[in-house]
Amino acid sequence: MNVSNLKSILLAIFLGAFLVGCSSESVKEEMPEEFGQESHLEEKEYVKEENVENVGPTAEEILSSIEGKTVNFEFDQAEVQPYFNELIKVNVNYMELVESAMITLSGHADERGTPEYNLALGERRANAVKNALMVEGISPERISIISFGEEKPIDVDHNEAAWEKNRRVEFFY
Repeated sequence: MNVSNLKSILLAIFLGAFLVGCSSESVKEEMPEEFGQESHLEEKEYVKEENVENVGPTAEEILSSIEGKTVNFEFDQAEVQPYFNELIKVNVNYMELVESAMITLSGHADERGTPEYNLALGERRANAVKNALMVEGISPERISIISFGEEKPIDVDHNEAAWEKNRRVEFFY
């Protein structure tokens, strides 16, 4: 178990104990007469489930949920489409939870265009995702970028379905 997981577990235990201690909700429990108790109601403190806040997923769970996910781009474009905002935010959540996390964004292009143009396009795409992370509060010092252009395709076919997969930015922690 690494230090990061241990911190998350201890934080969850602390928050759980804190919430139990802070509950102002009380529930009366009837004590059974067969245990020699009087037949009156004794007041005990309990926390109702709806009063316990969810502490959220662990860093490990967040990381596994984003593993292998990419931000994809339209042909010859470097603009992050709005439907990738949730993936960006999940990455931000991970980086906020793991304050020491550093991320590398690798930009890619399909095989169309010159190698030089595709390297520049991959870099623009990685910078677009970097900017989206920075808008959400991640420090630029925690983000590095690299462009592979057309050099590392996911799909080596020469058709639109393959090219669509290859126009991407990948996240590496």
